[in-house]
Amino acid sequence: MLRTGIITALLILIGWSAASAVNLEGYSQFMATLNGENRNWYFENPEYFFELRLNAAPFPGTEMYIKTLALSNKWDGAVFENFVFLKEGHLKYRGNRVETYLFTGQDRFWLNEPLLNIVDTGIVKDDDWGPKAQGIRLDLWNLWGFTFAGFYSDKSTVYPAVYEGQLPSGSELGSADLVSSDDYAAFRIRRPFTKGRMVLGTTWAKKVYGSNDIDYDQMIALDWEMSFAEIIPMISSWGRGTIIAEGGRNISGYLGPGEHPYGWKAELRDVGIGPLNFIGSLFDYDDNFYTLGLASGWNIGLNDYHGHYVQLDYRVPYEAINLKAWRLREAPHTPTVEKQAREESGGEVYMEFIHGFTGKLQYKKHINKDGVWPNWFFEVIGENKLVRLRAQYRIRDAGTVYQVRAFAFELNANITEKWKVYTRIILADEKTEARESVWAQLQYLGWNSADFFVEFGDGGQNWELANSDGFIDHNSSDVTKRWFKVFLKLYY
Repeated sequence: MLRTGIITALLILIGWSAASAVNLEGYSQFMATLNGENRNWYFENPEYFFELRLNAAPFPGTEMYIKTLALSNKWDGAVFENFVFLKEGHLKYRGNRVETYLFTGQDRFWLNEPLLNIVDTGIVKDDDWGPKAQGIRLDLWNLWGFTFAGFYSDKSTVYPAVYEGQLPSGSELGSADLVSSDDYAAFRIRRPFTKGRMVLGTTWAKKVYGSNDIDYDQMIALDWEMSFAEIIPMISSWGRGTIIAEGGRNISGYLGPGEHPYGWKAELRDVGIGPLNFIGSLFDYDDNFYTLGLASGWNIGLNDYHGHYVQLDYRVPYEAINLKAWRLREAPHTPTVEKQAREESGGEVYMEFIHGFTGKLQYKKHINKDGVWPNWFFEVIGENKLVRLRAQYRIRDAGTVYQVRAFAFELNANITEKWKVYTRIILADEKTEARESVWAQLQYLGWNSADFFVEFGDGGQNWELANSDGFIDHNSSDVTKRWFKVFLKLYY
Protein backbone atom coordinates (compact mmCIF):
# COMPACT_ATOMS: atom_id res chain seq x y z
CA MET A 1 0.00 0.00 0.00
CA LEU A 2 1.05 3.57 -0.61
CA ARG A 3 0.85 4.44 3.08
CA THR A 4 3.23 1.60 3.97
CA GLY A 5 5.74 2.79 1.37
CA ILE A 6 5.62 6.36 2.67
CA ILE A 7 6.15 5.26 6.28
CA THR A 8 9.04 3.02 5.26
CA ALA A 9 10.74 5.86 3.37
CA LEU A 10 10.33 8.16 6.37
CA LEU A 11 11.87 5.62 8.74
CA ILE A 12 14.85 5.03 6.44
CA LEU A 13 15.59 8.74 6.25
CA ILE A 14 15.54 9.08 10.03
CA GLY A 15 18.92 7.35 10.13
CA TRP A 16 20.33 9.47 7.32
CA SER A 17 19.16 12.59 9.09
CA ALA A 18 21.33 11.94 12.12
CA ALA A 19 24.18 13.98 10.67
CA SER A 20 21.97 16.80 9.38
CA ALA A 21 20.07 19.60 11.04
CA VAL A 22 17.35 17.90 13.08
CA ASN A 23 14.70 19.61 15.15
CA LEU A 24 12.75 17.54 17.65
CA GLU A 25 9.84 19.05 19.56
CA GLY A 26 6.44 18.14 20.93
CA TYR A 27 4.06 18.42 23.83
CA SER A 28 2.02 16.38 26.30
CA GLN A 29 -1.51 17.17 27.37
CA PHE A 30 -3.59 15.91 30.24
CA MET A 31 -7.32 16.52 30.21
CA ALA A 32 -9.97 15.60 32.77
CA THR A 33 -13.71 16.31 32.71
CA LEU A 34 -15.95 17.01 35.68
CA ASN A 35 -19.47 16.25 34.43
CA GLY A 36 -22.58 17.59 36.14
CA GLU A 37 -25.16 17.11 33.39
CA ASN A 38 -27.25 14.84 35.64
CA ARG A 39 -26.88 17.13 38.65
CA ASN A 40 -24.47 14.58 40.13
CA TRP A 41 -20.91 15.73 39.61
CA TYR A 42 -18.37 13.06 38.70
CA PHE A 43 -15.08 12.73 36.82
CA GLU A 44 -15.17 11.06 33.42
CA ASN A 45 -12.98 10.36 30.40
CA PRO A 46 -9.50 11.23 31.68
CA GLU A 47 -7.24 11.59 28.68
CA TYR A 48 -3.50 11.68 28.19
CA PHE A 49 -2.19 12.89 24.85
CA PHE A 50 1.40 12.95 23.58
CA GLU A 51 2.66 14.49 20.32
CA LEU A 52 6.22 14.33 18.97
CA ARG A 53 7.36 16.18 15.82
CA LEU A 54 10.61 15.71 13.94
CA ASN A 55 11.94 18.08 11.25
CA ALA A 56 15.10 17.33 9.29
CA ALA A 57 16.90 18.27 6.07
CA PRO A 58 18.81 15.13 5.00
CA PHE A 59 20.04 16.65 1.72
CA PRO A 60 20.08 20.13 0.13
CA GLY A 61 16.60 21.06 -1.10
CA THR A 62 14.93 18.30 0.91
CA GLU A 63 12.81 18.25 4.03
CA MET A 64 11.49 15.47 6.22
CA TYR A 65 8.66 15.89 8.70
CA ILE A 66 7.09 13.29 11.01
CA LYS A 67 4.39 13.72 13.63
CA THR A 68 3.55 10.81 15.95
CA LEU A 69 0.74 10.69 18.48
CA ALA A 70 -0.04 8.62 21.53
CA LEU A 71 -3.46 8.73 23.16
CA SER A 72 -4.84 7.01 26.22
CA ASN A 73 -8.49 7.52 27.05
CA LYS A 74 -10.82 5.76 29.49
CA TRP A 75 -14.40 6.09 28.28
CA ASP A 76 -17.62 5.33 30.09
CA GLY A 77 -18.47 1.64 30.27
CA ALA A 78 -14.82 0.70 30.94
CA VAL A 79 -13.92 0.69 27.25
CA PHE A 80 -10.26 1.71 27.00
CA GLU A 81 -8.76 3.32 23.92
CA ASN A 82 -4.98 3.33 23.60
CA PHE A 83 -3.45 4.46 20.33
CA VAL A 84 0.10 5.03 19.15
CA PHE A 85 0.32 5.97 15.48
CA LEU A 86 1.90 8.14 12.82
CA LYS A 87 -0.41 11.14 12.51
CA GLU A 88 1.25 12.80 9.53
CA GLY A 89 4.50 13.09 7.68
CA HIS A 90 6.07 14.13 4.41
CA LEU A 91 9.20 14.02 2.31
CA LYS A 92 9.73 17.20 0.31
CA TYR A 93 12.05 18.16 -2.49
CA ARG A 94 12.22 21.68 -3.93
CA GLY A 95 14.32 22.62 -6.92
CA ASN A 96 14.53 25.55 -9.29
CA ARG A 97 11.22 24.83 -11.03
CA VAL A 98 9.83 21.86 -9.18
CA GLU A 99 8.44 20.99 -5.79
CA THR A 100 7.17 17.54 -4.84
CA TYR A 101 5.79 15.89 -1.72
CA LEU A 102 5.41 12.29 -0.65
CA PHE A 103 2.98 12.63 2.25
CA THR A 104 0.54 10.94 4.58
CA GLY A 105 -2.15 12.44 6.82
CA GLN A 106 -1.89 15.90 5.22
CA ASP A 107 -4.13 18.06 3.06
CA ARG A 108 -2.13 18.74 -0.13
CA PHE A 109 -4.95 18.51 -2.66
CA TRP A 110 -5.63 22.13 -3.59
CA LEU A 111 -5.47 23.05 -7.28
CA ASN A 112 -6.53 26.73 -7.19
CA GLU A 113 -9.32 26.12 -9.67
CA PRO A 114 -11.19 29.40 -10.30
CA LEU A 115 -14.94 28.69 -10.19
CA LEU A 116 -16.34 25.15 -10.44
CA ASN A 117 -14.32 23.51 -7.67
CA ILE A 118 -14.49 20.04 -9.20
CA VAL A 119 -11.82 18.94 -6.72
CA ASP A 120 -13.01 19.58 -3.17
CA THR A 121 -10.18 19.11 -0.68
CA GLY A 122 -12.71 18.47 2.08
CA ILE A 123 -13.71 15.25 0.31
CA VAL A 124 -10.34 14.06 -0.98
CA LYS A 125 -8.39 14.51 2.24
CA ASP A 126 -10.75 12.15 4.12
CA ASP A 127 -10.98 14.52 7.06
CA ASP A 128 -12.41 12.78 10.11
CA TRP A 129 -10.72 14.40 13.12
CA GLY A 130 -7.81 15.32 10.84
CA PRO A 131 -6.75 14.37 7.29
CA LYS A 132 -5.97 10.70 6.78
CA ALA A 133 -5.35 10.41 3.03
CA GLN A 134 -1.82 9.94 1.69
CA GLY A 135 -0.29 10.46 -1.71
CA ILE A 136 2.15 12.22 -3.98
CA ARG A 137 1.96 15.87 -5.07
CA LEU A 138 3.94 17.55 -7.84
CA ASP A 139 4.18 21.27 -8.71
CA LEU A 140 6.04 22.65 -11.73
CA TRP A 141 6.38 26.26 -12.87
CA ASN A 142 8.14 28.41 -15.45
CA LEU A 143 8.10 25.61 -18.02
CA TRP A 144 7.68 27.55 -21.29
CA GLY A 145 5.16 29.69 -19.41
CA PHE A 146 3.15 26.75 -18.04
CA THR A 147 2.44 25.87 -14.42
CA PHE A 148 1.38 22.40 -13.35
CA ALA A 149 -0.08 21.03 -10.12
CA GLY A 150 -1.17 17.45 -9.65
CA PHE A 151 -1.56 14.68 -7.10
CA TYR A 152 -2.32 11.01 -6.67
CA SER A 153 -3.95 9.91 -3.42
CA ASP A 154 -4.78 6.58 -1.84
CA LYS A 155 -7.44 7.02 0.82
CA SER A 156 -7.18 3.57 2.51
CA THR A 157 -9.01 4.51 5.69
CA VAL A 158 -8.88 1.85 8.41
CA TYR A 159 -11.57 1.82 11.07
CA PRO A 160 -10.05 -0.08 14.04
CA ALA A 161 -12.24 -2.53 15.93
CA VAL A 162 -11.68 -0.77 19.27
CA TYR A 163 -14.88 -2.20 20.71
CA GLU A 164 -13.90 -5.81 20.25
CA GLY A 165 -15.33 -7.84 23.09
CA GLN A 166 -17.98 -5.22 23.86
CA LEU A 167 -20.31 -6.17 20.99
CA PRO A 168 -22.42 -9.29 20.37
CA SER A 169 -20.67 -12.24 18.77
CA GLY A 170 -20.77 -12.17 15.00
CA SER A 171 -20.77 -8.38 14.82
CA GLU A 172 -18.66 -7.08 11.95
CA LEU A 173 -17.39 -4.22 14.12
CA GLY A 174 -16.26 -6.60 16.81
CA SER A 175 -14.47 -9.13 14.62
CA ALA A 176 -12.16 -7.26 12.28
CA ASP A 177 -10.99 -3.86 11.09
CA LEU A 178 -12.92 -2.17 8.30
CA VAL A 179 -11.10 -0.67 5.35
CA SER A 180 -12.31 1.93 2.84
CA SER A 181 -10.04 2.41 -0.18
CA ASP A 182 -10.54 5.11 -2.81
CA ASP A 183 -7.94 6.30 -5.31
CA TYR A 184 -7.88 9.93 -6.43
CA ALA A 185 -5.86 11.51 -9.22
CA ALA A 186 -6.08 15.10 -10.42
CA PHE A 187 -4.04 17.79 -12.15
CA ARG A 188 -4.32 21.39 -13.27
CA ILE A 189 -2.37 23.16 -16.04
CA ARG A 190 -2.32 26.94 -16.40
CA ARG A 191 -0.77 29.23 -19.01
CA PRO A 192 -0.86 33.06 -19.13
CA PHE A 193 -0.75 34.91 -22.46
CA THR A 194 -0.31 38.52 -23.62
CA LYS A 195 1.79 39.42 -20.57
CA GLY A 196 -0.76 38.04 -18.15
CA ARG A 197 -3.79 39.78 -19.62
CA MET A 198 -5.30 36.44 -20.56
CA VAL A 199 -4.97 33.06 -18.83
CA LEU A 200 -6.07 29.61 -20.01
CA GLY A 201 -6.30 26.57 -17.79
CA THR A 202 -7.60 23.02 -17.58
CA THR A 203 -8.42 20.76 -14.63
CA TRP A 204 -8.96 17.00 -14.59
CA ALA A 205 -9.89 14.73 -11.71
CA LYS A 206 -10.83 11.08 -11.26
CA LYS A 207 -11.82 8.89 -8.34
CA VAL A 208 -11.83 5.08 -8.51
CA TYR A 209 -13.94 3.55 -5.75
CA GLY A 210 -14.54 -0.05 -6.80
CA SER A 211 -13.33 -3.02 -8.83
CA ASN A 212 -15.88 -2.79 -11.63
CA ASP A 213 -15.12 -0.95 -14.87
CA ILE A 214 -17.83 1.66 -14.17
CA ASP A 215 -16.85 2.32 -10.54
CA TYR A 216 -15.30 5.74 -11.07
CA ASP A 217 -16.13 9.45 -10.98
CA GLN A 218 -14.35 11.62 -13.56
CA MET A 219 -14.59 15.28 -14.48
CA ILE A 220 -12.72 17.68 -16.75
CA ALA A 221 -12.97 21.45 -17.02
CA LEU A 222 -11.54 24.33 -19.06
CA ASP A 223 -11.23 27.89 -17.78
CA TRP A 224 -10.45 31.28 -19.28
CA GLU A 225 -9.61 34.63 -17.70
CA MET A 226 -9.14 38.01 -19.36
CA SER A 227 -8.65 41.61 -18.23
CA PHE A 228 -10.35 43.87 -20.74
CA ALA A 229 -9.13 47.11 -19.18
CA GLU A 230 -5.50 46.11 -19.78
CA ILE A 231 -6.31 45.37 -23.42
CA ILE A 232 -8.52 48.44 -23.95
CA PRO A 233 -6.94 51.25 -21.88
CA MET A 234 -9.82 53.65 -22.55
CA ILE A 235 -12.09 51.69 -20.16
CA SER A 236 -9.50 51.43 -17.37
CA SER A 237 -11.37 54.11 -15.36
CA TRP A 238 -13.99 51.42 -14.69
CA GLY A 239 -11.47 49.08 -13.09
CA ARG A 240 -9.52 46.11 -14.36
CA GLY A 241 -12.66 44.50 -15.76
CA THR A 242 -11.79 40.83 -15.31
CA ILE A 243 -13.96 38.11 -16.81
CA ILE A 244 -13.49 34.52 -15.64
CA ALA A 245 -15.34 31.57 -17.16
CA GLU A 246 -15.09 27.84 -16.54
CA GLY A 247 -16.99 24.96 -18.10
CA GLY A 248 -16.82 21.30 -17.19
CA ARG A 249 -18.11 17.88 -18.09
CA ASN A 250 -18.85 14.87 -15.91
CA ILE A 251 -17.73 11.66 -17.63
CA SER A 252 -18.17 9.28 -14.71
CA GLY A 253 -18.48 5.60 -15.54
CA TYR A 254 -21.61 4.89 -13.50
CA LEU A 255 -23.64 7.41 -15.57
CA GLY A 256 -23.57 5.12 -18.57
CA PRO A 257 -22.75 5.76 -22.24
CA GLY A 258 -23.93 9.09 -23.60
CA GLU A 259 -24.61 10.54 -20.14
CA HIS A 260 -22.14 13.41 -19.76
CA PRO A 261 -23.67 16.30 -17.75
CA TYR A 262 -22.24 19.78 -18.30
CA GLY A 263 -21.82 22.71 -15.98
CA TRP A 264 -20.44 26.21 -16.36
CA LYS A 265 -20.00 29.45 -14.48
CA ALA A 266 -18.91 32.93 -15.59
CA GLU A 267 -17.98 35.84 -13.36
CA LEU A 268 -17.28 39.53 -13.89
CA ARG A 269 -15.18 41.20 -11.20
CA ASP A 270 -12.85 44.17 -10.64
CA VAL A 271 -15.40 46.61 -12.07
CA GLY A 272 -16.06 49.94 -10.39
CA ILE A 273 -16.59 53.65 -10.73
CA GLY A 274 -14.98 55.59 -7.93
CA PRO A 275 -16.19 54.19 -4.59
CA LEU A 276 -18.73 51.83 -6.25
CA ASN A 277 -17.66 48.26 -7.08
CA PHE A 278 -19.53 45.46 -8.78
CA ILE A 279 -19.23 41.68 -9.00
CA GLY A 280 -21.64 39.36 -10.77
CA SER A 281 -21.85 35.78 -11.97
CA LEU A 282 -24.04 33.41 -14.00
CA PHE A 283 -24.08 29.61 -13.66
CA ASP A 284 -25.86 26.58 -15.07
CA TYR A 285 -25.42 22.94 -14.01
CA ASP A 286 -27.00 19.85 -15.52
CA ASP A 287 -28.41 17.13 -13.31
CA ASN A 288 -25.61 14.88 -11.96
CA PHE A 289 -22.91 17.37 -12.91
CA TYR A 290 -21.56 17.44 -9.36
CA THR A 291 -20.91 14.10 -7.68
CA LEU A 292 -20.16 13.23 -4.08
CA GLY A 293 -16.97 11.48 -5.10
CA LEU A 294 -15.07 14.57 -6.27
CA ALA A 295 -16.75 17.87 -5.46
CA SER A 296 -19.26 19.14 -2.93
CA GLY A 297 -21.11 21.36 -5.42
CA TRP A 298 -22.39 23.38 -2.47
CA ASN A 299 -23.54 20.11 -0.91
CA ILE A 300 -24.77 18.83 -4.30
CA GLY A 301 -27.65 21.30 -4.09
CA LEU A 302 -26.75 22.91 -7.43
CA ASN A 303 -27.37 19.90 -9.65
CA ASP A 304 -30.04 20.72 -12.27
CA TYR A 305 -30.02 24.41 -11.28
CA HIS A 306 -29.16 27.67 -13.02
CA GLY A 307 -29.00 31.17 -11.60
CA HIS A 308 -27.07 34.34 -10.93
CA TYR A 309 -25.35 36.33 -8.21
CA VAL A 310 -24.93 40.12 -8.05
CA GLN A 311 -23.12 42.20 -5.42
CA LEU A 312 -22.57 45.95 -5.10
CA ASP A 313 -20.10 47.54 -2.68
CA TYR A 314 -19.98 51.27 -1.93
CA ARG A 315 -17.39 53.05 0.20
CA VAL A 316 -18.86 56.30 1.47
CA PRO A 317 -16.34 59.09 0.59
CA TYR A 318 -14.55 60.68 3.54
CA GLU A 319 -16.40 58.40 5.98
CA ALA A 320 -15.47 55.06 7.53
CA ILE A 321 -18.65 53.48 6.19
CA ASN A 322 -18.98 50.59 3.74
CA LEU A 323 -22.28 49.56 2.17
CA LYS A 324 -23.00 46.22 0.52
CA ALA A 325 -26.01 44.72 -1.24
CA TRP A 326 -26.39 41.35 -2.93
CA ARG A 327 -28.85 38.99 -4.58
CA LEU A 328 -28.54 35.26 -5.31
CA ARG A 329 -31.13 33.30 -7.26
CA GLU A 330 -31.14 29.60 -8.14
CA ALA A 331 -33.87 27.93 -10.19
CA PRO A 332 -34.26 24.33 -11.42
CA HIS A 333 -34.48 23.60 -15.10
CA THR A 334 -37.73 21.70 -14.50
CA PRO A 335 -39.50 22.56 -11.23
CA THR A 336 -40.74 19.63 -9.14
CA VAL A 337 -42.04 19.22 -5.62
CA GLU A 338 -38.47 18.70 -4.36
CA LYS A 339 -36.81 21.26 -6.65
CA GLN A 340 -38.09 24.80 -6.43
CA ALA A 341 -36.58 28.22 -7.04
CA ARG A 342 -34.77 29.75 -4.10
CA GLU A 343 -33.11 33.10 -3.55
CA GLU A 344 -31.35 35.28 -1.04
CA SER A 345 -31.06 39.04 -1.03
CA GLY A 346 -29.75 41.44 1.55
CA GLY A 347 -27.86 44.54 2.53
CA GLU A 348 -25.15 45.43 5.03
CA VAL A 349 -23.72 48.56 6.62
CA TYR A 350 -20.26 48.46 8.20
CA MET A 351 -19.08 51.45 10.28
CA GLU A 352 -15.97 52.42 12.22
CA PHE A 353 -16.49 54.53 15.33
CA ILE A 354 -14.07 56.33 17.61
CA HIS A 355 -11.96 54.65 20.30
CA GLY A 356 -11.53 51.46 18.25
CA PHE A 357 -15.20 50.43 18.00
CA THR A 358 -16.79 49.02 14.85
CA GLY A 359 -20.37 48.12 14.02
CA LYS A 360 -22.28 46.09 11.47
CA LEU A 361 -25.98 46.07 10.59
CA GLN A 362 -27.24 43.41 8.18
CA TYR A 363 -30.60 42.38 6.77
CA LYS A 364 -31.13 39.41 4.50
CA LYS A 365 -34.00 37.17 3.53
CA HIS A 366 -34.28 33.68 2.09
CA ILE A 367 -37.17 32.80 -0.22
CA ASN A 368 -37.99 29.18 -1.01
CA LYS A 369 -41.05 26.98 -1.55
CA ASP A 370 -41.89 27.19 2.16
CA GLY A 371 -42.04 30.97 2.37
CA VAL A 372 -39.97 34.05 3.16
CA TRP A 373 -37.41 33.88 5.97
CA PRO A 374 -36.03 37.30 7.07
CA ASN A 375 -32.92 37.66 9.23
CA TRP A 376 -31.68 40.74 11.12
CA PHE A 377 -28.18 40.94 12.53
CA PHE A 378 -26.39 43.66 14.50
CA GLU A 379 -22.83 43.57 15.88
CA VAL A 380 -20.54 45.91 17.83
CA ILE A 381 -16.84 45.19 18.44
CA GLY A 382 -14.42 47.15 20.62
CA GLU A 383 -10.91 46.38 21.74
CA ASN A 384 -7.76 47.80 23.31
CA LYS A 385 -4.58 46.32 24.76
CA LEU A 386 -6.39 44.75 27.70
CA VAL A 387 -9.78 43.61 26.46
CA ARG A 388 -11.76 42.76 23.36
CA LEU A 389 -15.56 42.89 23.47
CA ARG A 390 -18.07 41.68 20.90
CA ALA A 391 -21.85 41.96 21.25
CA GLN A 392 -24.42 40.66 18.76
CA TYR A 393 -28.18 40.70 18.37
CA ARG A 394 -29.99 38.58 15.80
CA ILE A 395 -33.56 37.83 14.80
CA ARG A 396 -33.78 34.64 12.78
CA ASP A 397 -36.92 33.95 10.71
CA ALA A 398 -38.31 37.31 11.82
CA GLY A 399 -42.08 37.64 11.81
CA THR A 400 -42.72 33.90 11.36
CA VAL A 401 -43.95 31.30 13.84
CA TYR A 402 -40.36 29.99 13.96
CA GLN A 403 -38.82 33.30 15.00
CA VAL A 404 -35.82 33.10 17.31
CA ARG A 405 -34.22 36.14 18.91
CA ALA A 406 -30.64 35.80 20.09
CA PHE A 407 -28.27 37.95 22.08
CA ALA A 408 -24.60 36.95 22.10
CA PHE A 409 -21.64 38.33 24.00
CA GLU A 410 -17.91 37.54 23.81
CA LEU A 411 -15.13 38.77 26.09
CA ASN A 412 -11.38 38.23 25.82
CA ALA A 413 -9.52 39.94 28.66
CA ASN A 414 -6.03 40.06 30.13
CA ILE A 415 -6.66 39.99 33.87
CA THR A 416 -2.91 40.18 34.52
CA GLU A 417 0.18 39.49 32.47
CA LYS A 418 -0.16 35.81 33.32
CA TRP A 419 -3.92 35.28 33.58
CA LYS A 420 -6.42 35.52 30.71
CA VAL A 421 -10.14 34.89 30.52
CA TYR A 422 -12.29 34.05 27.49
CA THR A 423 -16.05 33.73 27.56
CA ARG A 424 -18.97 33.41 25.14
CA ILE A 425 -22.65 33.67 26.07
CA ILE A 426 -25.75 33.18 23.91
CA LEU A 427 -29.33 33.79 25.01
CA ALA A 428 -31.98 32.37 22.65
CA ASP A 429 -35.59 33.52 23.04
CA GLU A 430 -38.23 31.50 21.22
CA LYS A 431 -42.03 31.65 21.34
CA THR A 432 -42.33 28.82 23.84
CA GLU A 433 -39.01 28.82 25.67
CA ALA A 434 -35.75 30.61 26.40
CA ARG A 435 -32.37 28.89 26.43
CA GLU A 436 -28.76 29.85 27.10
CA SER A 437 -25.30 28.61 26.19
CA VAL A 438 -22.30 29.64 28.28
CA TRP A 439 -18.67 28.81 27.67
CA ALA A 440 -15.74 30.20 29.65
CA GLN A 441 -12.02 29.55 29.83
CA LEU A 442 -9.44 30.69 32.37
CA GLN A 443 -5.86 30.40 31.17
CA TYR A 444 -2.54 30.74 32.99
CA LEU A 445 0.52 31.74 30.91
CA GLY A 446 3.12 32.09 33.64
CA TRP A 447 5.24 29.12 32.60
CA ASN A 448 7.70 29.22 29.71
CA SER A 449 7.07 25.66 28.57
CA ALA A 450 3.56 24.90 29.79
CA ASP A 451 -0.06 26.04 29.49
CA PHE A 452 -2.77 25.52 32.06
CA PHE A 453 -6.42 26.34 31.55
CA VAL A 454 -9.85 25.42 32.85
CA GLU A 455 -13.01 25.42 30.73
CA PHE A 456 -16.70 25.43 31.56
CA GLY A 457 -19.33 24.49 28.98
CA ASP A 458 -19.06 23.37 25.36
CA GLY A 459 -17.11 25.78 23.15
CA GLY A 460 -18.34 24.17 19.94
CA GLN A 461 -21.93 24.96 20.83
CA ASN A 462 -21.50 28.74 20.47
CA TRP A 463 -18.38 29.02 18.32
CA GLU A 464 -20.00 31.48 15.89
CA LEU A 465 -21.97 33.33 18.56
CA ALA A 466 -25.35 34.49 17.21
CA ASN A 467 -24.61 32.83 13.86
CA SER A 468 -24.35 29.39 15.50
CA ASP A 469 -27.36 28.03 13.64
CA GLY A 470 -27.18 24.66 15.37
CA PHE A 471 -28.10 26.46 18.62
CA ILE A 472 -30.13 29.36 17.18
CA ASP A 473 -32.84 27.15 15.71
CA HIS A 474 -36.45 26.59 16.78
CA ASN A 475 -35.88 22.81 16.68
CA SER A 476 -32.91 22.98 19.02
CA SER A 477 -33.23 22.12 22.69
CA ASP A 478 -29.55 22.60 23.58
CA VAL A 479 -28.63 24.39 26.79
CA THR A 480 -25.38 25.04 28.60
CA LYS A 481 -23.29 21.92 29.06
CA ARG A 482 -22.67 21.51 32.76
CA TRP A 483 -19.10 20.28 32.72
CA PHE A 484 -15.64 21.51 33.63
CA LYS A 485 -12.51 20.52 31.73
CA VAL A 486 -8.95 20.90 33.00
CA PHE A 487 -6.05 20.99 30.53
CA LEU A 488 -2.32 20.89 31.24
CA LYS A 489 0.09 21.15 28.29
CA LEU A 490 3.82 20.62 28.61
CA TYR A 491 6.04 21.67 25.69
CA TYR A 492 9.51 20.41 24.82
